[in-house]
Amino acid sequence: MSKKLLAAGMLPWAAFAHAESTTSSVDDTMVVTASRFEQSTQSLTAQVEIVTRQDIDRMQAKTLTDVFRRMTGIQVSQYGGRGQLATLMVRGANSDQVLVLIDGIRFTRAVKGTVDFSQLPLTFVERIEYVRGARASVYGSEAIGGVINIITRANNDTDRATRLTAGVGSRDYVEASGSSGFKVGENGQLNVALGYESDDGYNVHPIQGLNDDDKHGFETKNGLIGYVSKLNQDWTVFANARAFENVYQYDGSWNTTYSYKESTVENYSFAGGVNYESELLSSQIQVSWQDQSDYDYEKKDGKGSTQPEDLEQLNLQWNNQYELSEVVTIGGGADYRKETFIVNASNSDYDRDNLAFYGIALVDFENVFGELGARLDDNEQFGSETTYNFGAGFRLTEELVLKMSYGTAFKAPNLYQLYSSIGNAKLKPESAKSAELSLNGAVQGIYWSVTGYNTKIDDLIEYDFSTFTYHNLDGESTLKGVELTAEFDTGFLSHQLSADFKDPKDEEGNLLPYRAKKSYKYNAIAYFDEFDLSLGYQYIGKRENSGTKLGSYSLLDASVNYFATESVTLNARVDNLLDKEYEMVIGYPAPERTFYVSMDYRF
Repeated sequence: MSKKLLAAGMLPWAAFAHAESTTSSVDDTMVVTASRFEQSTQSLTAQVEIVTRQDIDRMQAKTLTDVFRRMTGIQVSQYGGRGQLATLMVRGANSDQVLVLIDGIRFTRAVKGTVDFSQLPLTFVERIEYVRGARASVYGSEAIGGVINIITRANNDTDRATRLTAGVGSRDYVEASGSSGFKVGENGQLNVALGYESDDGYNVHPIQGLNDDDKHGFETKNGLIGYVSKLNQDWTVFANARAFENVYQYDGSWNTTYSYKESTVENYSFAGGVNYESELLSSQIQVSWQDQSDYDYEKKDGKGSTQPEDLEQLNLQWNNQYELSEVVTIGGGADYRKETFIVNASNSDYDRDNLAFYGIALVDFENVFGELGARLDDNEQFGSETTYNFGAGFRLTEELVLKMSYGTAFKAPNLYQLYSSIGNAKLKPESAKSAELSLNGAVQGIYWSVTGYNTKIDDLIEYDFSTFTYHNLDGESTLKGVELTAEFDTGFLSHQLSADFKDPKDEEGNLLPYRAKKSYKYNAIAYFDEFDLSLGYQYIGKRENSGTKLGSYSLLDASVNYFATESVTLNARVDNLLDKEYEMVIGYPAPERTFYVSMDYRF
């Protein structure tokens, strides 16, 4: 695989569906997230970004948020440094309006609320596929702003070298990880990955005179094992298990009340299934069980002083694809999900089932391509919900493509929003309508795209700080904006730029909390024989929450990979290179300039 392809795979304009151009480095890129089966980016009506493991290694990312903050349309909010609560907004949509999948299965944390991306170990990740826009017709609830599919190393059936990594950094950061793949018999592959990280941290929520000497650190231990075997030409079976334990400290102080808190997150996941693939038909059956226990306690009292909140999720999926002709492909299947939220301290448990059926048709004929999809969800609490999506693309010239789509979506209130101590059992589901129009092209070696979107959401669920509970906003909230992207090379240097202008408001015209109306991002990679350099820049505009304003900020990070030998790579990374002082969330200063160094050994 070429260096250019690896770099381009990281960005949306590298995955747009333009005409068959011999100058494009990504014509053959395949994704599975947009329609739940493998599909060429040339036939996608949605805007898609792909991040490979090579991309992650090149930027020397330490967390998923390091990766996401480089992506178009994503704004990351984090309550301090490593391990602290980190959420993201896509096109101005709430974090819980972005569906997060692990190997195509909903991540357990969504049972309780938004996904905390600081808790997911990067050790697991083989590839990330990010689809912008409504995809509820394929996935159901939460897929309003977009879908992020984190594909792990578990089910990779290709040969894999053993890799060992060790590193250190600022604030006594330490990392150690290893991954490998082993042939088992003639057709089997066993994959394993182990990781450890710790960071002493800093005071993420300083209150003068109350917690001046506090440090809020983080520690994670994680592991993965997966097995995949090709029984014959058509049939493949797979099974995997993932686990991680994270411990982090945070500040529970409020005004003059002091509280030094610690949390432990224990997450376990088991999955298995079977794939059938013939010349015309593909089918997969997959079952997954996930469990997460959240312990929250005073650090001085220890984990044993509290009872956890337990999140459980059982998923059954049956997905199918059939090629009717060279022009038309159809797909469909069924999903069953059982969610359980257990509050051990009060001996309370809440659960619900969701059964869904979906279908999709894809067409790709000469200069026209498109999709039509529909889904029926039957939720035990909220009844039936039907969503649909229509998209069409037109190859106007060899280097110019026009794409448009319209879809509906919804989000059922999660169990935490309904039944926790700050919940509201009277919440109604959110419903959304989303339209998108994009123009993609190439001129003089510059690949560019312009995308406009407009999403209207009824009954938006927000937290009310005056009543300390969740509630539905009256009327219709609107998320609208324009995304601009460009990619080009100048000699040994690859450039990738994006600009995001949005106007997310409620019915009364008030800007929704913490949304920046504009952001700019620039990524560059320089290739040399023995090393490469990666540079990332982002500008996030002003934001506000409940009348309090946060200033804009600019961040610059850089990394270098030196290929000392065929087996040894030396790596370095600097975050916040210019040592800017800024806040993503009011009252929670972000980390100062941070250094990391590490070494990879492969054999």
